[in-house]
Amino acid sequence: MRKYFEIVNLKIPCSFTLNDGTRFDLRTGIPNNSLEVFKKEFPYLGLKPGAEVLFKKETTGAIILLIKKAKRIEDVEILALAKPDSERVQEVAKAKIAEFK
Repeated sequence: MRKYFEIVNLKIPCSFTLNDGTRFDLRTGIPNNSLEVFKKEFPYLGLKPGAEVLFKKETTGAIILLIKKAKRIEDVEILALAKPDSERVQEVAKAKIAEFK
C-alpha cells in the first residue's frame, strides 16, 4: 500500500482508533487496510500517482462521492483517472478542483 498512499497533514505518524473500534497505526508505515480507511474520509491519508488502479472497479457514483469529499487537489486528480471516460466524473472533478483554487 505504500506505493499508493502517503501520510499527509500529520507531523508525527501515530496510531488511531477508528469509529468501528479498529486500530489504524501509521507509526510503522502504510497499513494494508489503507484503501478501506481512505474511503471512510480519513484525513491523514493521501493518494500517490498510480493509485487510480485501486478505484477502477468502483462505480461511477462511488468515485463521484470520493471526489466530493476529497481534501486535496492531488486526490481529486487521481480519483478522476479511475474513470477517464465518464463525463460526469470529469465534470465533478473539474468543479472540485475549482473549489480549491
